[in-house]
Amino acid sequence: MATGLLRSAFVVGYTGATGKDLVKELAKSKKFEQVVLIGRRKVEYEDQELQKFEQRIVDFQKLSDFKDSFKDFDVGFCCLGTTKKDAGSAEAFRRIDFDYVHELATYAKEGGVKHFHYVSSAGADKNSSFLYARVKGEIEEALAKLSFDRLSIYQPKFLKRKEQARGGEKFIGILLKPLELVSPQTVVTPCDLLARAMINNCETTPNSSLEIIHNNGIYKLDSPKPE
Repeated sequence: MATGLLRSAFVVGYTGATGKDLVKELAKSKKFEQVVLIGRRKVEYEDQELQKFEQRIVDFQKLSDFKDSFKDFDVGFCCLGTTKKDAGSAEAFRRIDFDYVHELATYAKEGGVKHFHYVSSAGADKNSSFLYARVKGEIEEALAKLSFDRLSIYQPKFLKRKEQARGGEKFIGILLKPLELVSPQTVVTPCDLLARAMINNCETTPNSSLEIIHNNGIYKLDSPKPE
């Protein structure tokens, strides 16, 4: 396992559930010399450790104007994603979950990123009849074609927030509670656990340049074995 301080990383999707926890865990870990948050709006953090992170504001609809924002990083974390309901339409959902992700990943690759992390979803399948799973599968395939030195794709189960869950999430959480008590890794993925797993994975040695990490693997990365 590689050790030591990593040089630089960016985070996209830092206002979402997983992204919020990733930013917090990055501040706790202090494993990177530089962390830059790249997104469409600035966040005012109360935590002084989070205030140290640089924020770069970009327009995802004109991302080519901001391609240099993704330049000269070692690691890129992409937690960008939405749902058809939140996006407002299938077209808007695909624009965010495929077009934006693919374009920013392209600029990251051109800018020198060696290790790209992408939060996908369990059940991602480019041949699925379900829009969400199909688009996730399509973007996984598109990212693989960019040929990063290392591409880590995470396929978590139902993402569980530490903060209060919203409407539908709360209902699903209640339904899954009995299974979660017996075998949490088969049904849920706490967002903070996923965040720690992503950070820990930066210091592991992969078996190949492309790794698909399922839920069991995410849980294992949260508790790496000592050397």
